[in-house]
Amino acid sequence: MGVSNVKQWSRIVKEALDRAFFTAKFLCLLHVSNTYLCTMALANGPSMLPTLNLSGDLILADRLSVRFGNVGPGDIVLVRSPQNPRKIITKRVVGMGGDRVTFSVDPKDSHRCSRGACLDCGR
Repeated sequence: MGVSNVKQWSRIVKEALDRAFFTAKFLCLLHVSNTYLCTMALANGPSMLPTLNLSGDLILADRLSVRFGNVGPGDIVLVRSPQNPRKIITKRVVGMGGDRVTFSVDPKDSHRCSRGACLDCGR
């Protein structure tokens, strides 16, 4: 009676450990993919209309383009807010380093984009 009881408990413990290891592997894979491959973000607000809805869109942003330098004009990027570094905001790339950006409100007022600088054209 004691040996069968031990075998039963050993099967239960083995199954519990297998499930725990599977869950740990899944969470590690989720963490690595969210940190290095892609991330999900909720974009809401008027600055990205009509591309993204005012009420909010769920977007999947890849992190590999930034690492390999494949970001260009017209791309939508996620950046940290200068006013609140804990907040992630969505912006469209208008110009790259060395480009001259002119605003349609005042065509004489043009700005040259410096490398690594961010010029906020949104609201």
